[in-house]
Amino acid sequence: MDDPGPYALLGRLAVAAFVMIAPTLCFLGLVRGLERLRDDEVIDAWARTRGGDDGHDIAPDDDVFAVLANEMDIEAADASGVRCPSCGTPNRAGVSFCRDCQRRLPSS
Repeated sequence: MDDPGPYALLGRLAVAAFVMIAPTLCFLGLVRGLERLRDDEVIDAWARTRGGDDGHDIAPDDDVFAVLANEMDIEAADASGVRCPSCGTPNRAGVSFCRDCQRRLPSS
């Protein structure tokens, strides 16, 4: 096998350095870019107009899973659960405390 010349060796080392360093720089650039988007004033202003200023990323009406879970809990509480006498929140059967106001529920 022939010995590579000094320029070929330098070229190989440059390619190896690029292959090792480029993905790290791309990843760091992506992370920094996402942080800038997260901290952007336009995003903050949009979140305040949508009612997302309470520290949550999703507005309560936009959280489909929470709405569905609440509807399922209401149906389940109407069928076999108990409503809290102080706040009226439906709770599953067999629980001791209300899930919203944390007051003790009457035992069934």
